[in-house]
Amino acid sequence: MMNFVFNNPTKLLFGVGKLGELHNEKLPGKKALLLLSKGQSVHKNGSYDKTVEELKKADVDYAEFAKIMENPLVEVVEEAAEFAKQNGCDFIVALGGGAVLDSSVAVATMATNPGHLWDYVVGGTGKALPLVNQPLPVVTIATSSGTGSEMNEWGVICKEDTHEKIGFGIPGVGKPYLAVVDPT
Repeated sequence: MMNFVFNNPTKLLFGVGKLGELHNEKLPGKKALLLLSKGQSVHKNGSYDKTVEELKKADVDYAEFAKIMENPLVEVVEEAAEFAKQNGCDFIVALGGGAVLDSSVAVATMATNPGHLWDYVVGGTGKALPLVNQPLPVVTIATSSGTGSEMNEWGVICKEDTHEKIGFGIPGVGKPYLAVVDPT
């Protein structure tokens, strides 16, 4: 038998129709960075329209960043973080599959911290510096099942110039505030 301690303070809304209850939740801010992939699946499956509808019902404004790709690149993460700063976003809504959910951790970190993401990466060529500021709160809305990125503070980010694909996260910091898993 394996011994372990499990602590996950993320609130999870799970089940058919749960995305339609997002507006009833106390969201962590008034302006969201709506983080999306470059693909069209969230538009085709209706989750984009439903999420926007729910944000409007909750009286939350948003700025949309739809450039996340499979195996997210550090440059795109930093671009998204800068976009969040320029648009005055005070939290992130990550809508999508693993790449978007993984990216949200790093975007939330860089939206509030100076320097470059690799300054905070532990391992590889990362500098393992401590965070200066807490990351933005994150709400995750998973559109696929996989690694459980909607419930943890970890994400995989790629740095092409050094040929690194590395897990990024700060234990105990950056767990999503709220996760929605709606199989519809």
